[in-house]
Amino acid sequence: MLTIKLFGMVKMLAQQQKELSLDLPSGQTVKLLVEFLNAEYPDIGDLILKKKVLVSVNQEIAHPDTVINGEDEIALLPPFAGGA
Repeated sequence: MLTIKLFGMVKMLAQQQKELSLDLPSGQTVKLLVEFLNAEYPDIGDLILKKKVLVSVNQEIAHPDTVINGEDEIALLPPFAGGA
């Protein structure tokens, strides 16, 4: 079971949930994760596919071929702006 942390507008699109738990076997790729999210949460999946939301694995921006293991920290990162 994978836990995915949500922030900002992504959290809003998931009915204010802070995390999603997905039954995705260990050793799968980010590409498969995105396909699963697109099927279960099409608004979130669409943002990822349009590169408006990034997938992070262990606090590093992930690519479609990045392998995900059960203990990895996964987050969906919406755009953000810095301060002055």
